[in-house]
Amino acid sequence: MPQLDPSVFPTQLFWLALTFIPLYLILWKAALPRVTSVREARRARIDADLEKASALKAESEAALADYEKTMADATARAQATIRESAQKAADAAAAQREALAQKLAEQTADAERRIGEEKDRALASIGDIANDLTQAASARLIGGDIGGDEAKAAVDSVIANAGGSR
Repeated sequence: MPQLDPSVFPTQLFWLALTFIPLYLILWKAALPRVTSVREARRARIDADLEKASALKAESEAALADYEKTMADATARAQATIRESAQKAADAAAAQREALAQKLAEQTADAERRIGEEKDRALASIGDIANDLTQAASARLIGGDIGGDEAKAAVDSVIANAGGSR
């Protein structure tokens, strides 16, 4: 192999230097700065995107916290409104029950008063009815007519005996 022959090493080194040094200079001055600038631009864009993402994350967290606060406030207001409405409904129902109880008490008192009046009227007229009945019964049974005073005395006597036996 001719490449490994030590007598041709100096010429090989010459051609190596002649190709390597210009290639190195071209890469160093032209290609490497372009790659470096692309890398730096990329790094800058990535950093900017990360900062933007961080800012958006902070903004979204603030919006979420604001939303949660708004929802908590709305829930509290809704619960307060529900409690207030329930209390108003309970108060209205209590007032209606009170009014109904008052009305029923008045109607009951009026009915009891009327019953008492009718009872008094009936009891007042029962004596007259008993007198008339006594006169009619005695007229049929004994065939004679007894007077109103005698019938009243007989009825009073029976009532007195009945009241005493109780």
